[in-house]
Amino acid sequence: MEKYCIGLDYTIKEAIERIDASKNRVVLVLDKESRVIGVVSQGDIIRALCSGKNLYTRVDSIIRPDFIYMNDRNMEEAYRVFKKFKITLMPIIDDEFHIIDIINMDDIYTYMEGRCKN
Repeated sequence: MEKYCIGLDYTIKEAIERIDASKNRVVLVLDKESRVIGVVSQGDIIRALCSGKNLYTRVDSIIRPDFIYMNDRNMEEAYRVFKKFKITLMPIIDDEFHIIDIINMDDIYTYMEGRCKN
């Protein structure tokens, strides 16, 4: 799960590196208590760079605090959410916003393959 997460003190450059390493379009931003407090996407980064921010700007200035999450691993619901919102990553979090699990596109593909076989 760590490969999908960054801290508030990460720079845009470090966020890009994490996005690239995870083969995803978004990273989850965690606070000091390891709670998810937002996301930073490739689009957020592009908009920030176009508005004059640089690679060494901290992500806390571009974080998006509104993000989609679930509280349990319900793959049928996750599939609907992924399809509706065109997301590639969704955290499963507890009531205190700590990560329990993560659902990514590979999980959705595996779920759909299983549905198609039945």
